[in-house]
Formats: sequence, C-alpha cells, structure tokens
Amino acid sequence: MSAKLLARFQRRAESEIGSIAKFKLDLDKDPAHAFIWSTNAFRSAATLKVLNQVIEALEADTADIAKIKSSLMDRVLHSSKYPSHSTSVTSNLMEQYELSACASILSDLKYE
Repeated sequence: MSAKLLARFQRRAESEIGSIAKFKLDLDKDPAHAFIWSTNAFRSAATLKVLNQVIEALEADTADIAKIKSSLMDRVLHSSKYPSHSTSVTSNLMEQYELSACASILSDLKYE
C-alpha cells in the first residue's frame, strides 16, 4: 500500500465532507435555495462514497493498486454500458456522480 496515495485520498475525502457540511449549513439557513443549488452536495456525497470504499480497501490491505484500478474500471464500464434508468431523478444523479468519481480516481491512479 502506498501511504502517500492513501493520505491523498483521505484529504480528498475530508474535502468532500467539508462540502457536505457547508450544504447542511445552507440547508438550515434556506432549504429552498440550498436544494436549488444542491448538485455540489450530490457530487460530494457520491465522491465520498467511492473514496471511502477505496480508502477502506487500502487501509485493510485487502486490495492493491492493480485490484483497485480493475474494480474501478469494471464499475466505469458497467455504468457506462448500463446507465441508470430509475424513476428517481436523484438516484440517477447519484449514479452519474459515482461514475464520475470512479473515472476521476481511476485517472489519478493511472501512473501508480
């Protein structure tokens, strides 16, 4: 496991947590306005979900970089071939942002 890589993903997770915390504050101030501009919160939640899965695998030493890359690539290919068609708009949005997060992390791991 690369301690440097793990630390980088942990910092990214902390940043996403900060973004979600800001959304919570905005929600308390003006719920209607917060929901209108909530796409950042969706993106952060989806990214955090994927980052936490990668971090957990790295910390537990249950996967090496090659296995994580392979898993992310499988998710990207599957989600690209079979896009979400839920009747829930928010569910579809989360699926899109999870796909984006997987691709972003995969891109970060390109040279690892």
